[in-house]
Amino acid sequence: MLLPGMSLTLGSGRWCRIKPKPRVRLWTVYIEEDLLRRCMARFLPDRGRVRVGLHPHDWDGRPIVMSPGLPVLRRVEPVWRQLSVLRDGDLPPEIVAVRSIELFARWVGVVLPTFVRSEPVAQASSFRTPIDGRLTDSSAIGQVGKAARLLREHMEQPWTASALARAVALSRSQLTRLFVVRTGIAPMRFLTEVRLTEFTRLIEETDLSVALAARKVGWQDARVASSWFSRRYGATPSRYRAKPHPHCADCMG
Repeated sequence: MLLPGMSLTLGSGRWCRIKPKPRVRLWTVYIEEDLLRRCMARFLPDRGRVRVGLHPHDWDGRPIVMSPGLPVLRRVEPVWRQLSVLRDGDLPPEIVAVRSIELFARWVGVVLPTFVRSEPVAQASSFRTPIDGRLTDSSAIGQVGKAARLLREHMEQPWTASALARAVALSRSQLTRLFVVRTGIAPMRFLTEVRLTEFTRLIEETDLSVALAARKVGWQDARVASSWFSRRYGATPSRYRAKPHPHCADCMG
C-alpha cells in the first residue's frame, strides 16, 4: 500500500498490485519512458553512486517504491502543478518543450538524494507482486484522450457529460464507461480534479481573488471552489494562502 510520503515508478505497459492508502492525496505523472531514461542517465552520471536498481540502465520497468518523505514531496508539488497546465494552448510548442525540461530538472534536483548511495535516505524496494492486468483497449484511447484534453484545455466552459460526449462523438453512457476504464473516474469527476489543481495553483502562485480564480477554472460560484478546496486541504483558500498545508501532515502520497 502506498503511504503518505511514498512514490511509485512504473514502466510503460506494466501493471502492479498496489493501492494508495484511503484519503491520501495522489499525483500521477506520465512521462515518455525513453525520455525519462535518457534524462535520468544524464542526471546520474556516476552509476557507482546510485542505489542498486535505480539507475536507468539497470531498471527493467518493474515497480519501484521509494520514500522521499512528505517535506520533499511538498517541495515538488508546485512543480507538478506547473507541469499540469503547460499545454493550455497559450504558449508556442517550443516554449512548452523548454519549460517542461526546466521543470523536470527542478523536480529531479529535489528528489535526487533519494537515488544516491552516499545520502542517508530511506530504503528503496521493488515489489515482488507479479505484474498483473491488461492495458486499456487501444480503440478507446483516442476518444477518451480527446475528452480529457478538452476538459483540461477548456476547463472554464460549463461542461456536462452529455456535451462532452457529443464533442467526441460518443453516447454519454459509452463515454462514461470508457472514461472510467481508462482513468478510474467519471468525466465530470475528472473535470473537478482538473479544476481543483488549477484553482490551487492560482491560489498558491497568484494574487487573484478566490472568486476570480474560481471563475477562471469554470466555477462561477466561489463557494463551490472553496468547498472542494476545503475537502482536499482541510482549510479555506484564504487560510491556505496564509499558511500552505496547515493540516496536511498525513495527506500526501
